[in-house]
Amino acid sequence: MKITTETTTQDIWLAAVACQNGYELSDLRKLGDRKLFVFEDSEAFQELKRDYYWHQAKVDPLKFKKAIRELKALTVEG
Repeated sequence: MKITTETTTQDIWLAAVACQNGYELSDLRKLGDRKLFVFEDSEAFQELKRDYYWHQAKVDPLKFKKAIRELKALTVEG
């Protein structure tokens, strides 16, 4: 039995960086009137998160824009 840990964020920008770097959104949960983006946690994901907050994350502008649009659409639909 594999134990999967998850990490969550309310930050749509971090979620978009994660998606455009190949991390798959595993769930979208309601948190009051907000949404909570859920990803499978790993050491690599935590490094990406650290790079994001330390302004060192690299993004492809067009992929990032697409990820933002897709995540916004999910938050409106879900």
